[in-house]
Amino acid sequence: MSLVSVIMPTYNSAKFVSETIDNLILQTYPHIELVVVDDGSRDDTVSVVRSKLRSDFKHPWQIIELSSNRGPSAARNVGLRAATGSWVQYLDSDDFMSPSKLELQMAYCERESSDVSAVYSPWRQCYVDAGKITPIGHLTQPHMVGRAPIMCLVSNHRPLHSAGLARRTVLEQIGGFDETLRFWECEEVTFRLAKAGRFVKVPSAKPLYLWRQHRDRVYLGGDEARYHSTPVALSWIEQILKGLEYKTLDEVDISDADRRDILHYSAEWARTLYSQDRTAFRKYVATARRLDPNLAPAYPKFISALSRHIGYEGAEAIVNLGRGPGAAVRKVVHGLRSRPRASAFDWN
Repeated sequence: MSLVSVIMPTYNSAKFVSETIDNLILQTYPHIELVVVDDGSRDDTVSVVRSKLRSDFKHPWQIIELSSNRGPSAARNVGLRAATGSWVQYLDSDDFMSPSKLELQMAYCERESSDVSAVYSPWRQCYVDAGKITPIGHLTQPHMVGRAPIMCLVSNHRPLHSAGLARRTVLEQIGGFDETLRFWECEEVTFRLAKAGRFVKVPSAKPLYLWRQHRDRVYLGGDEARYHSTPVALSWIEQILKGLEYKTLDEVDISDADRRDILHYSAEWARTLYSQDRTAFRKYVATARRLDPNLAPAYPKFISALSRHIGYEGAEAIVNLGRGPGAAVRKVVHGLRSRPRASAFDWN
């Protein structure tokens, strides 16, 4: 039975990391180790984690303390260098996994050939209030069969890195996470994993990973959000261009469906920027036209056609008439502000 290394980066996580460790303890797969990498926390995260692990955790574990905050990608890479398992599970310090996640996925990993670099499964967002898990948005069912690796960076149905497992030797081969990124780092490393080997879907009718959102702060949006849409959008188009080796969509070998999805998602980010930052919008469109010199709004169809006569920005001005502030952002984040369901989540 192969060992799974669970790598948990922490940063000022004292108020919620114990819940995540309690959830990890519920895993039905018995052969795991936990590597906690504290990224220079200024609260008592380390003491909380150490006390919790000493009292409750029955598997091998270690805590690595970084002297300064280096970002989640650096912390994940430090954890990777310390890991000894054949497969790696990255677990953020406020997220949860289905108790059967590792058991279900490892059943596939153990019988797959060595050309498999990663497995992936459904995931969902949630709130957690006083130990009660409330799902939000929709169940995301990623599907990568027949799709180009670049699609790991495209659409709201892309694989979530932590919702899968990655082969440790392949993670090491590709160099781990890009430490220059503070957003898209998980999608970018998933893209490189998809290029390095085969992706296998582990099906489930329910999410195997819950990505926690916090009610007191919007994840993505304007100035009050955790991440501002402008740098996120500009970083996304740069990652797409880099991933396609700075070729146009006509020069790369992708399906028509993948091409349509890339252009559609490009248009979503353009619409977001138009509503928030016109200077960034113009920079974004100029950059995105390296994908397609004739880039136009992908939807609705009459706006796409109209843009040939009045330009991209003119077409977006028409779309923007009557739209409420922030509508495009809500479109892009796909449910981050969705109303939660009333009932608690049931893993069974």
